[in-house]
Amino acid sequence: MSMTGPIVRRDFLNYALLGTGAALLKMPAPAYASDTYTGFGGVGDYARSNGDPWPVVEAGHKLRDGAYPNHAKASDTGELFDLIIIGGGLSGLGAGYYFTKAGGGSKRCLILENHPIFGGHCKQNEFVVDGHRLMGPQASNDFAVPRRGSGQMDELFTELRIPREFAWAGWDPSLEPLRIPRDNYAHMDGINDTQVDVGYHFGGKWARNIFANGLEGAPFSAGVKRDLMKWRNTTGGSEETRRHLDSISYRDYIERELGLSPEVTKFVEPVIGLICGATPDAVCARAGHNLVSPPGAHAGISFPGGNTTFARHLVKAFIPDAMPGDLSFAGVLNNAVNFKALDEENHPVRIRLNSTVVRVEHEGNGVVATYEHQGKLYRTRARAAVMATAGWANRHIVADLPETIRAAYGEFHYAPALSVNVALRNWRFLYKLRAPAVRYFDGDFGWSCNIRQSMIAGSFAPPLHPDKPVVLTFYTGIYERGKSAAEQGELGRKKLLSTSYAEYERAIRRQMTTLFAGAGFTSADIAGIVLNRWGHARVIQPPGFFYGNARQTVEKGFGRIAMAHSELNGHQNATGALAQGKRAVEQILG
Repeated sequence: MSMTGPIVRRDFLNYALLGTGAALLKMPAPAYASDTYTGFGGVGDYARSNGDPWPVVEAGHKLRDGAYPNHAKASDTGELFDLIIIGGGLSGLGAGYYFTKAGGGSKRCLILENHPIFGGHCKQNEFVVDGHRLMGPQASNDFAVPRRGSGQMDELFTELRIPREFAWAGWDPSLEPLRIPRDNYAHMDGINDTQVDVGYHFGGKWARNIFANGLEGAPFSAGVKRDLMKWRNTTGGSEETRRHLDSISYRDYIERELGLSPEVTKFVEPVIGLICGATPDAVCARAGHNLVSPPGAHAGISFPGGNTTFARHLVKAFIPDAMPGDLSFAGVLNNAVNFKALDEENHPVRIRLNSTVVRVEHEGNGVVATYEHQGKLYRTRARAAVMATAGWANRHIVADLPETIRAAYGEFHYAPALSVNVALRNWRFLYKLRAPAVRYFDGDFGWSCNIRQSMIAGSFAPPLHPDKPVVLTFYTGIYERGKSAAEQGELGRKKLLSTSYAEYERAIRRQMTTLFAGAGFTSADIAGIVLNRWGHARVIQPPGFFYGNARQTVEKGFGRIAMAHSELNGHQNATGALAQGKRAVEQILG
């Protein structure tokens, strides 16, 4: 995207900062760096698709505003598929996998995806710093190895040849021991500092592993400390309890039912704001209650690029030419995507990227989909369709959507989120602080960040040493206390969309300086910053969300159109997305 009009000082700074990130990576600044919203995207397969890049945002706004040209003027491709899947995220890819599996390879399926690469929220950022290849998750992250015989995920691990045991980057025994997370969530709720080392920054002072140490060093009164420890031990509950928790806000549960201090609500707010999309006063207690890890719970683990691994394995399974080599963890992780192979006519499943679907409707005994690709409208047909796009988009895309489903979608509210991967030349400052994971309570950006002990596989073998490069990952929600779920989503989205890459980069650098300058950090330690913005990252779960009828109404679908987006599962995660993809295919075939 090129700029129009005069370059003002702020725009000049945008260019300068973008160029800095690329230069430090020892690569030329990408041509699309002039997009002052999307910014630097790293290297590799995902370099043009960090979060929702600006072209995708623009297309979404055109869809919302009804600004696409008359669909009747679309060119007919002449194609007829057995199934069209709208959306190439994990639920869409899962639907493609199960549809192919059921048809034995004889049925033809087309996946239409509006991003430059498949995966949805299952994408990664890649860097090359001082000769070392590094990865960080863009969004979907964290998993547990399934137990044998436990169901769908266990079957997928076997069928897709995903290993259940992993090699990890080794720690130099000459260095002091340090418990480094293997995921990006273990430290967030304060529970797992019994298993990983977490530094807590309170107004310029540091404390470590406060929950493991009875909140020693935390600047709370004795009463608040007692309440925080009670909160961390309040987990579980019967079906009757879960129904009750769905009827009240998480703040009311903490402060009125448990009788705990408002300081507890304040402590947990950033976690809820990220994972649930809004503050505890707008989220049902069941959603918040589910996020508190019981003491002794095992921390999750993460693939190098987050749950990107699941997306890549699925695509490799039904389009073998999508990546060179065999269906193995190392091969799928390390081999670049063969983009040309994704949409070849001889494949039972095809993926058409950069294709924004603007209209889906029944026609005769099948379904017709109209999409924009490279500025032109096209129309293609199938015997059935799976809508694996988010509910907010389906309301605008499906032309003959029944009023019952349209009304149900009116109960779905979406929140933005921002994840940031910062490539560091070294992390000696974190080692000095004994804090590979950090939670902080001051500053103007975020609230949490951490590095990970990475898996290694084949040629991917990043170092694990304080003097070597690593990726520092920030996850943060954008919310506003005291507003309704719908208002928080709208206000947060406006803030996310109106803030330039350069403004965010400056805020991140300031925050890191505030936290780490005393331990030796300087801005020169940063080799690159990639933002991943998600305008509709999560469905918000206000009181009544889980036991209302909206999800069940949408899940029924209608005619030859099935719905498969992950928010129908309640909490959005990889397991739920894959389950929805499988269910939608069974519904179509049934």
